[in-house]
Amino acid sequence: MRALRAFDQFRGGEPRAWLLAIVRNCCYTQLRGRPRVPNESLQAPGAREAPDQRPDPEARLAAEKEGDRLRRALEVLPLDFREVLLLKEFEDLSYKEIAAVVGIPIGTVMSRLSRARERLQAELVSPEGGMP
Repeated sequence: MRALRAFDQFRGGEPRAWLLAIVRNCCYTQLRGRPRVPNESLQAPGAREAPDQRPDPEARLAAEKEGDRLRRALEVLPLDFREVLLLKEFEDLSYKEIAAVVGIPIGTVMSRLSRARERLQAELVSPEGGMP
């Protein structure tokens, strides 16, 4: 609804980045109104994971464990780092699009992304990160 109401403010360019900026701002507005819960899950409430198509239960269990490790490692990242990492790696946005969504310079996007990747890698290989 906010996108429809603000459509007259769209100045052209990449509509995906513009819409993600609106979604991001709505999300932060909603989060400000509720108490902070440490290590909130990245998965949306009520969302279900897609059913696994692999018939091998052992492979499915290994993939679930790996997914859980990644989710926990992402949750540990500071929000500023996690945000740019998810927009780049999961949403496949360009640096320019991320800068527009988050409202920061491209150089800051690159710096945060680099630091986020370093921290994520360190978390995944640390004993606390659950590396086998």
